[in-house]
Amino acid sequence: MLSDETVLKKSDEDFWKSILRKYWYFALIFGLVLLGAIIGFLLVIQDYVNTSTIGGQGSWTFDQFSMATGLEWVIFLVLRIILFIVVPALVLVGILTGIIWYGVLPQELKEEIKTRSDEDDEKKKLSKGSEGGGVFGFFMFIGVCIYVALDGHWETEFGNLSLGYFVDAWIAVFLWGLVIAIIVAVLGILWFINKDKE
Repeated sequence: MLSDETVLKKSDEDFWKSILRKYWYFALIFGLVLLGAIIGFLLVIQDYVNTSTIGGQGSWTFDQFSMATGLEWVIFLVLRIILFIVVPALVLVGILTGIIWYGVLPQELKEEIKTRSDEDDEKKKLSKGSEGGGVFGFFMFIGVCIYVALDGHWETEFGNLSLGYFVDAWIAVFLWGLVIAIIVAVLGILWFINKDKE
């Protein structure tokens, strides 16, 4: 068994490699769970495409979808993936993690893992900021959905709307978002100046 001093001197990479070498069979089990989840994910998608009435059991072409049917199709697909893949995989991983944590790992190793995990959390907090693109894309999608709905084309099939329409919708949503961001920034600066004067 490794002494505390030896473990502390090791780099993070060496530390996790030594754990992986010692408990390789758990890594294999988690790998099989991941492989099963990926296979299940693909099978659920294939089954949904072939049985969903929204897409005509897979017979619709892309231009037959409207914003409403497209969004409905995606929502039901995501719900099916969560129900049949994500929840069972998380339960299985939780059970396996509990068995490893409470039944297999020695106490001093658990303490070292906690310490290193806390240090990693601190490093992640300092290097945050990479998720902005995902948030931007999500809000742009919501904005385009609102634009299409307000424009009266919510039920219109994609084939009846030109690519230029969607580009114009994206630009309009982006410009409105920019205007709102500028107004908020100006109000924030004015508030900061007034507060500073007091």
